[in-house]
Amino acid sequence: MAIFKGVCTQNILPREAMYFKEEEISEILEIPCQKPDIENILSVIVSPEVESLRIVETEVGTSNEGQVLTGSKLVVELRIKEKVTYVADEPTQSVHAAHYENLKSFFVIVPNEVKGNNICDLLRANRISVNTHIESVYTRKLNNRNIFKCALLFIDVKFC
Repeated sequence: MAIFKGVCTQNILPREAMYFKEEEISEILEIPCQKPDIENILSVIVSPEVESLRIVETEVGTSNEGQVLTGSKLVVELRIKEKVTYVADEPTQSVHAAHYENLKSFFVIVPNEVKGNNICDLLRANRISVNTHIESVYTRKLNNRNIFKCALLFIDVKFC
């Protein structure tokens, strides 16, 4: 089976992240019916784009995992765009690309206040910035029509 691996080609990970989330996005991608079968994978590009942000109120305390809950979470909705480039399993061995796009929501625990400013006020004033980073991508051809893809996503939240 063909395997493709990639690491953080999007940009450099932040050295000091205070409010962040790391998430794994695993899925099986099916080649669209109008495209030919896969012989082998050449590249995979995963590009997350921030679609929307919102604050939700949560419990205050400590989770069962030991994480400190402040009472506020930032819900980050991302549009995940993916492009898989592959060699077709046909005599001409032409190169094709399959495109995928979907929405995924993630949350980051944030403080209720930052430097005396309420977190909701910061969101309304566009003083919250979210940067996304793809740490790594792993793909494997499952068969001629399906690819297993796993991307490690790093979401970094900063306050301006």
